[in-house]
Amino acid sequence: MLSKMKETFHTFAYVVTGVLFACALFITVFNREEMVPSNLLWQILAASFLCTLGNFIYPNRKISRRERIICTLLHYLYTNIVVFGCARVFRWFDVENLIMNIFMFLSIGSIFLAVSYVIRRQNRKLSALLNERLEQYQNKI
Repeated sequence: MLSKMKETFHTFAYVVTGVLFACALFITVFNREEMVPSNLLWQILAASFLCTLGNFIYPNRKISRRERIICTLLHYLYTNIVVFGCARVFRWFDVENLIMNIFMFLSIGSIFLAVSYVIRRQNRKLSALLNERLEQYQNKI
């Protein structure tokens, strides 16, 4: 459970970073106002936290490739629901504007892929390190 919590905190940091980039780009393209309301920062943190909770979709056991694909698709669907739900609640943009919706959808996909890649890469490195240390330990015995 502790490893799941650590991964969740790491994921939160990556998601917030990705969302800040997407938000900056979105504001630059669609809303050229010079002032950004301070409550937007709290909204970004709240939305990122809710998106991070999607990590708990994955079980704490080894799963098959098929199960991993299903969990990833569910996680991506959950993330879209959270972001578009927050966008509606916080009135981030005109939900009837097709270009804004497409931008949000592509941003979500880009952030999701980037964060998934970084987390998967970290997990592979950790796994390789654990296997190496286990092999060293077994060779000493």
